[in-house]
Amino acid sequence: MASMWSDLIKRWMDMALWWVPGRNGDAADPTGPADTRQATPRPQQPKPASEPAGEAVSAGSDPTTAPEDLTTIKGIGPAMEKRLNKLGIHTRAELAAANPSGLTAKLKADKAVVSESQVSAWVTAAGQP
Repeated sequence: MASMWSDLIKRWMDMALWWVPGRNGDAADPTGPADTRQATPRPQQPKPASEPAGEAVSAGSDPTTAPEDLTTIKGIGPAMEKRLNKLGIHTRAELAAANPSGLTAKLKADKAVVSESQVSAWVTAAGQP
């Protein structure tokens, strides 16, 4: 009878601890089969010389002007920067030259939640160094 209980306890423990590494013959078990595969590093492909490192020039922008980080302006996050880029605004100078009411209308047409006063603040901040 004691043998039956020890067998029952052992089976219960095996079921309860199935997730522990090293049990059930997985690769973490030092007595089990070892995983002999090694990760092969992928070669890094160089960026084309015509494209600035880390930045992609959009098709509609002037290739001589590299895009700037518009997220440095308070209130513009990565998502809003993408929307502005789609509208052709890639630099602080382009944003500073934009008409706030026209830009607000274009952003709202793209389903952005912005106010004209917010866009006006961005235009003002873009014009300051």
